[in-house]
Amino acid sequence: MSSLSKIENIKMLLKKISLQDFRNYKKRTFNFSPGVNLVVGPNTLGKTNLLETIYLLSSGDSFRAKKIEEMVAHDEQVAHVVGTVEVDREILRLSVVLTRGIIEGKRVPLRQFFLNNVKKSKMNFIGNFLAVIFRPEDLEIVIDSPAIRRDFLDDVLNQADREYYRAHLSYRKGLRSRNKILENIRERKTSTRALFFWDRLLVENGELITKKREEFINFLNDQEDAFGKLEIFYQKNLVSLKRLEEKRNIEIAAAMTLVGPHRDDFSILGNSGDLSVYGSRGEQRLAVLWLRLGQLEFLRRARSKQPVLLLDDIFSELDGKNRRIIFEAIEGNQVIITSTDEFSLGRKMSEEMKIMKL
Repeated sequence: MSSLSKIENIKMLLKKISLQDFRNYKKRTFNFSPGVNLVVGPNTLGKTNLLETIYLLSSGDSFRAKKIEEMVAHDEQVAHVVGTVEVDREILRLSVVLTRGIIEGKRVPLRQFFLNNVKKSKMNFIGNFLAVIFRPEDLEIVIDSPAIRRDFLDDVLNQADREYYRAHLSYRKGLRSRNKILENIRERKTSTRALFFWDRLLVENGELITKKREEFINFLNDQEDAFGKLEIFYQKNLVSLKRLEEKRNIEIAAAMTLVGPHRDDFSILGNSGDLSVYGSRGEQRLAVLWLRLGQLEFLRRARSKQPVLLLDDIFSELDGKNRRIIFEAIEGNQVIITSTDEFSLGRKMSEEMKIMKL
């Protein structure tokens, strides 16, 4: 990853975000300072919803909504999220329009992206603004299903690398088409010759996906050791024409592609072994913190911009050592923190930050 280390950072700040009919926000604008911003309020008032909108401007996706329409306020048809971002003294206006798919009886896109009022594809929208979120639910990256760990890799690399985004999008579309063809072959509706194009598409894009994932994982493994001994073991599922040929009969019977990066996984190893099995809850949380701070640095180098760090009510989950690691990461960054307690980070630090009460 030496090519990432030579790029100087461009200054990037989130200045303002305006919300309309997004979840519980009817109409609300938030202004942010360049340093640490603390959003305080009881649970259910929308602290996490605010972070969700910021992350939406970064990745184009929600970190929790399973359907786009879940982000639109109840009984409303459209939600608007508008962010003002300063990048190297240039002001960018990033907008996302969300719908339920129908407005006044007419079908409309569920989601549209705009940069300075010009409509953009998702690929050309993401990466203009960068954010990394750390939340208690991130523990599932360590202990839950391989699909969640693949999503983590995709979320990072889609923001970091447009080539990866294009390859990943093409691979997913090709995978759906190939699985349908396998089903048709099983039902004797077509022959194996129909797989020729899709096999090559999966190999071409799958090889790039594996390469980029391996580069990111190697970057994480090369981080300075402030966390003790932590290491990712990448269980890559390589795709090649030879492997597809070897699995062909099994794949036809299953009507499912069984080879390729859509079946990748990784595990995080500590002193006690695989942390998903042998790690304590504290060790697992430390591993998540390690992943997120690694993501922050990877994006910074890949895009030559300093991402905004979003911390969603995490300090009650961390011990003193992990808090100190977070405080060191906060230094020099724009950070937006949510908490139910104004002094959750300590009275002295609270006096030095901008506090917004919901």
